[in-house]
Amino acid sequence: FTHYSYAIRDAVVMLKAPCIEVHLSNVMSREKERHTSLLAKHCLGTISGFGFDSYVLAVEQLTR
Repeated sequence: FTHYSYAIRDAVVMLKAPCIEVHLSNVMSREKERHTSLLAKHCLGTISGFGFDSYVLAVEQLTR
């Protein structure tokens, strides 16, 4: 969804709460079309490549 869902991007833009983009795998090590994110510039940051711990890291950051 990160790479082609304009509906999710629009929802993130309208969201009043902070948002972090999370990926289980390292998207930069995958196919070139996965290197572009529609969400990244609308989020506080991006966490990727740490498996399930990516979600843990995002929640920890959001609760700071």
